[in-house]
Amino acid sequence: MPGLQMAAWIAAGLVGLFLLLWMGNRCAKHRGRVGERMVAAQLRRFARKHGGKVCSNVYLPLYAGTCEIDHLLFGSFGVLVVETKHVGGEISGNGSQLRQVMGSKTHQLYNPQLQNKTHVDNVRHHLRKAGLERIPVQGLVVFSNPRAVLHTQAGIPLSRLQDTLCRLPDARQPWKQAYAALRAVQVRNPLRQLWHDWKPHRKKREQKTDPEYS
Repeated sequence: MPGLQMAAWIAAGLVGLFLLLWMGNRCAKHRGRVGERMVAAQLRRFARKHGGKVCSNVYLPLYAGTCEIDHLLFGSFGVLVVETKHVGGEISGNGSQLRQVMGSKTHQLYNPQLQNKTHVDNVRHHLRKAGLERIPVQGLVVFSNPRAVLHTQAGIPLSRLQDTLCRLPDARQPWKQAYAALRAVQVRNPLRQLWHDWKPHRKKREQKTDPEYS
């Protein structure tokens, strides 16, 4: 009996530690959600006007885990995979690491285009498995923070989003089929989503820029 009680206390402690770390991560993610809501509103506006569909915070299978995509926009152009960054300061560079200057502080910022390339490749993979490999899939990075000053080609400011969307070519694609295919494989299990949000190796895996899919 004492042994069982000790095991129960250890299990409870591990669960408590897991939830504490997860809550800390969610607080950090909340700041990013502000920008995502701003971008989502613009995407929905475009979809209502031009015909289409928007999905936000989409979890798709990737290898043995998942990847989280900020937004998927479906329309006659195909599928647009949108990554939102709500960072401020002056952003410069176009390599794997961008330079972020905020006052007297300088930070390295992983190029979100490379992160989004993993998401684009993953979407193409699932469409190919559904027999929809001809549907165009494009990627776009949007810097949603109005205090961001961009000196980079890694993304566009939110103020240019509507104009960029209007310039997407009308390829007369069956976007509803793509929407249904991706909805069918979407990960909805909250435990798997929680594990994706918390796991410490998520950033390293999402930085892979040329994944191979089986």
